[in-house]
Amino acid sequence: MGSTNRSDSTPQATLDHFQSIPWCSPHLADPAFRRVSMSRTLTQPGNGHSLMAETWNTDRTITHLLSMYRRPDPAKGQTGEVRRFYTFGTGMNAHPSTLHGGVIATILDSTMGNVIGQQLRDPAATFTVALNVSYRKPVTTPGTVMARSWITKVDGRKIWVHGVVEDGSGNVHAEADGMWLRAKAKL
Repeated sequence: MGSTNRSDSTPQATLDHFQSIPWCSPHLADPAFRRVSMSRTLTQPGNGHSLMAETWNTDRTITHLLSMYRRPDPAKGQTGEVRRFYTFGTGMNAHPSTLHGGVIATILDSTMGNVIGQQLRDPAATFTVALNVSYRKPVTTPGTVMARSWITKVDGRKIWVHGVVEDGSGNVHAEADGMWLRAKAKL
């Protein structure tokens, strides 16, 4: 597995869970990616990130979550990329055995926002300004998906990001394009 971030606090049970899923295991072993902690069990002052860390951190909602990041490598033509593996229970369904589309939009928003924090390392807060989600196939629950995201453009305080939700066969279930805005610096 790739090197880990010092702040990585991924529980061993989560690692074991995703390593036991045949299609996830090769992704976890990719040395270009390192595990990172992103909003799983930690909240920020003012209850920031509480949706993923508390509300959706149950045995019926998001049962396991693992985040990884690859730095950009211009020599290889690679952008920076976040990969987040989600295993869902049946507690966020819209229809029987089908994950709610709003949950899909939320995990895309979260994953896409996280690539900004990993790649740009700017302490200024960023906020979603626009998010256009296209749904391709239902996400079956319980089940596991991988959300991926990468920055496509930066212009001053504006940041554009693309994201996808895929299954173990590489089928795209949803994709999104969005724009984030960095907060203005305080004087």
